[in-house]
Amino acid sequence: MQATRLLAGRVASAGFDAVPDDAREVAKQAIMDFIGVTLAGAGEPLTGILLAEAGEQGGNPQASVIGTTTRASTTQAALINGAAGHAHDYDDVHNAMSGHPTVPVAPAVLALAEHLNRGGRDLITAFCTGVDVECILGRYAGPAHYADGWHNTGTIGTFGAAAASAVLLGLDAQRTGQALGIAGTQAAGLKSQFGTMCKPLHAGHAASTGLQSASLAARGFTSCDDILEASQGFMDTQARSASEERFEQAMKTEAFTQDICFKYHAACYLTHSAIEATRALCASNRFNPRDVTRIDVHVDRGHLRVCNIQEPASGLEAKFSLRLTTAMAMNNLDTASITLFDDAITRDPDLVSFRDRVHVHAHETSQPETIVRMTTADGRQFEESANVAIPLRDLTRQWQKLTDKFLTLAAPVLGEDSAQQVALTCRHLEDVTVTRELTDQLRRAP
Repeated sequence: MQATRLLAGRVASAGFDAVPDDAREVAKQAIMDFIGVTLAGAGEPLTGILLAEAGEQGGNPQASVIGTTTRASTTQAALINGAAGHAHDYDDVHNAMSGHPTVPVAPAVLALAEHLNRGGRDLITAFCTGVDVECILGRYAGPAHYADGWHNTGTIGTFGAAAASAVLLGLDAQRTGQALGIAGTQAAGLKSQFGTMCKPLHAGHAASTGLQSASLAARGFTSCDDILEASQGFMDTQARSASEERFEQAMKTEAFTQDICFKYHAACYLTHSAIEATRALCASNRFNPRDVTRIDVHVDRGHLRVCNIQEPASGLEAKFSLRLTTAMAMNNLDTASITLFDDAITRDPDLVSFRDRVHVHAHETSQPETIVRMTTADGRQFEESANVAIPLRDLTRQWQKLTDKFLTLAAPVLGEDSAQQVALTCRHLEDVTVTRELTDQLRRAP
């Protein structure tokens, strides 16, 4: 099977009219959501470090660094914006790729479309193509890639950014295949870095490297043309459960963007079902949360290697602790707030007391629901299950929820009026003549 060639052909034939209406709509939502979380991440220490590094290196001012007055080279802007967009771990997810689809792709297409003076229709087409590639490769790789310690957002995301950039650059199938090969030999990201600045760096690196890969291919830089399926290629070395059958089935899927799931808690997505189930139990008013002596959280076994930090010591680690985020929900804390997750929260005596009542278990057999069971001092038990990994099909309702989230994140940086204008621009992104109409609005930070 010539998977790389087939995938490159799909990318090279991408066009706006071929993108389903619901995929276009969710693409606009995803780009708005990415801008919001990136504006919120623009002031984070890791973003400041990357800005200082880029400033010292210098470069042509080709693209905007979101939430700042800085313009940098396209690859620098993609790196910084991608890392900032993942700094709070508040960006969207997709089951098919087992990772965050937007944060490697959106920084690349925004930077490149701004530099090339491309419009909103091109931006949407490239974005959807990049997400499709991520999801097809996520299905191809199978669960072992992530289970073995690879961070799909960094690895598979690199291919998505390369494909999206290839669309904007107008590469034919042959050069798109070269771009995928250049991307594949540089794709990286290890789950052992979760809870550190390197996790968001994975997203920025994927965006920057993918963009660079397509740009090099456009100039004639060469690579093997079978990076996916080759002996000692990407799947052979990094995905022991890779399946050609799953690849072929995924290639038959018209689009994947419409199945993006958005986050409404500023923590690892695998903690969200437990948060929702805990909130539902506490809202029932059938018991006083302070009378609960034990909380048992049952999750899919894979969660234990991602978000089961027992005693987090920093705000970043707190995002990857089922015990602490469940305790936050027990205390009715606003887990949608990016300011909640700081180092001090991990040392709060009352919260630590609740954390130590939480016990995390793996389901005996794989299942998507998270089950939370609470036991009170008088022996009563209460149970609730939740599964947030189901895409919302009511896109009008999703616009409302995401706009509220966006304004909460963007208004403190841009001001209320400018934030409202950006949201409106994203909602009608297909009507934008050149991308700089949008990105210029993101550089007017006070």
